[in-house]
Amino acid sequence: MGIDQTASDFDQMQYQSEAFLELTHIIQTKKIPNALLFHGHENTGRKEAALIFAKGCNCKSNSTLFCNTCTPCRKIDNNSHPDMIFIDPPAGKNMIAIAQIRELANTLSSRPNEATYRMILISKADAMNVQAQNALLKMLEEPPDHSFFILMAVKIDFLLPTILSRCRKIRFKPLSSKIIAKRLISEFQTDPESAYIVSETLDTDFNNILACMNFSAEKNDFNWIKRRKWLIETLIDLIKDEKNDISKGLVLSQTLSLEPEFINHALSIMKTFFRDLMIFPILPEKIVNLDFFDSFYHISPLVHKDRSFEWLKYLYEAEQKIASNCTLRLILDGFFLRVAGNKREVCV
Repeated sequence: MGIDQTASDFDQMQYQSEAFLELTHIIQTKKIPNALLFHGHENTGRKEAALIFAKGCNCKSNSTLFCNTCTPCRKIDNNSHPDMIFIDPPAGKNMIAIAQIRELANTLSSRPNEATYRMILISKADAMNVQAQNALLKMLEEPPDHSFFILMAVKIDFLLPTILSRCRKIRFKPLSSKIIAKRLISEFQTDPESAYIVSETLDTDFNNILACMNFSAEKNDFNWIKRRKWLIETLIDLIKDEKNDISKGLVLSQTLSLEPEFINHALSIMKTFFRDLMIFPILPEKIVNLDFFDSFYHISPLVHKDRSFEWLKYLYEAEQKIASNCTLRLILDGFFLRVAGNKREVCV
């Protein structure tokens, strides 16, 4: 197995059986909705499902769901079908602009070139601004003939309720941590302990996991493994400091605030750290960071039984504030001051 293998090679039809069964039923009954919403995490087979659905709607074979040999099937597989339209954020940008949707409207004003059903696949539909969504809404309200929309989104709350109401929703479940660990062990020869730690710490985007572990073919200077080790060691030092030196917390806050590209990873690592600190006295064998087992053994008696729970609660609050685009440095300062300055007493 090469290091350039991605999650797309995974048998998504088997793992996402509920979603694929629903799509199969739609094709077999020939009741094609005007719009479908594929929601769920990145790299869970949503695009693969969209292409399979497009083949099923356009396949010339009468005996199978899709044959992979007829002209429409082969053109879809080769990304050469003129009626398969893909809308993505422009290169280097995160948002789908209204200009793209207006251009799409011009394209859809004419009939499909050759497809029985034309597909418009909008990836990252939750990245459309309000103006773009309103422009799309007009097309969903008066859909073009012989066409269907597939919107892919992770955060469906970012979509207008009027758009959501016009879509048939199909959920793609995230990969479980056990599946991720199993794949890392069997396909990338990761040792079981590391596979467990990574699968319990990182998000379920398998391609992102491969990139963090430097298994991706793309050049990546970011060393997640080294950064994780540094952060946990720094947190342990913060806990062990008997002088309650708040300057250490402020230094850590400053360091992290200067690395905004790392902050989401840091939050995930810290969540496992404080969770482990909370459960270690009760279930030490259930901690995530097994490679730091001895460290937890030594620092656990230093922390009041209620304190680690408080820290974890404050961390979740900080994460929500960061997601709301509050000032990163101020949020981190507040959190680490709590950790560095009050390790044993429970704040009221």
